[in-house]
Amino acid sequence: MKFLKWLGIIVLSLIVLILVFINLAAFRFRMPDKSIAKHFQKAEVAFKIHQERLGDCEIRWVESGNLASDSLIFFSHGAPGGFSDFSKYMIDSQLVQQHRLIIMDRPGYGFSNYGKAEVSVVEQVEAARFVLEHYQAENLIVVGYSYGGPVAGSYAGRYPNKVKALLLLAPVIAPEGEKLFWFNSYLDSWGARLFLPKFIDVANEEKLFHAEALREIADDWKKIQAPVYHMHCMDDWIAPYEVNINWTKQNIPEEQLHLINWMGDSHFLPNNVKDHVDPVLQTIIKD
Repeated sequence: MKFLKWLGIIVLSLIVLILVFINLAAFRFRMPDKSIAKHFQKAEVAFKIHQERLGDCEIRWVESGNLASDSLIFFSHGAPGGFSDFSKYMIDSQLVQQHRLIIMDRPGYGFSNYGKAEVSVVEQVEAARFVLEHYQAENLIVVGYSYGGPVAGSYAGRYPNKVKALLLLAPVIAPEGEKLFWFNSYLDSWGARLFLPKFIDVANEEKLFHAEALREIADDWKKIQAPVYHMHCMDDWIAPYEVNINWTKQNIPEEQLHLINWMGDSHFLPNNVKDHVDPVLQTIIKD
């Protein structure tokens, strides 16, 4: 009986610690304006934070760098994700001198209708269009990471004349590659929703509908006119390498597609592989 009692205490303590850790992690995915401002002030980089309404949705986006430039780089984060996915890029000394850099909290994350999932990639693209219509960009580079990949790709297909280049970082883009994990159904239960932070609920809801949402935008890929750079780790188990690489090969002409792969970082975070991404981004800028 004593053993069972202590086992119960240990298990309960572990559950509490996990829940505390997960809820503390929410700060990373929902950075308030003050924290974002400190990030730029410390780096002495010019910035602006915007919050505007699009229909029933509040959209927040952050811009930095050369705020007078007509050269614009737009970042679309993953799931869960937010400003922190690309925080190092937003203060990069090379980028900020000549380019305006923008990252939008995708609907459901950060301060864009936080906790209310928007499972339609088409609607996510409309949010991106709403933000980008605030600017006159002669050179627009769209960057999409993970679940932000289909948003970036669909935007480039729906507005081909506006995009200079598309950079995909470990994108989740192939409908047939969208396999659910064992924990997705559990996370969709009322018990999980009660205790877990909203960013997990939103990410899980996106995951449940993602295959359907990807099929809805399948034709957009063939409309892309800009060069497409697809960077993917061969050991990625969240966005499987083969199926997602094959998707771009099947939908983007060979002369338009640039594939970059390596081993060892799995489903990397953009900040963690910046040394891989920087040369590719500089090549895109110079072309």
